[in-house]
Amino acid sequence: MSRPSAPQMPTERQIQEAHKAVATLHPGARIARVGPEGVTFEYPDNLSAGSQYQGKPFAPERK
Repeated sequence: MSRPSAPQMPTERQIQEAHKAVATLHPGARIARVGPEGVTFEYPDNLSAGSQYQGKPFAPERK
């Protein structure tokens, strides 16, 4: 049996594409960490500070 290969780091292009996709959903997103498991983003709280739902628990709609 062959040995499983070690996890590989994402390429520069993969990192940029991931950042571009995340930035379209959350413009303030920043890359926090890059590792073999992928790219981790952090999202500043100041963009959601004015949200009417901030601090309220999530509850599904009841019928």
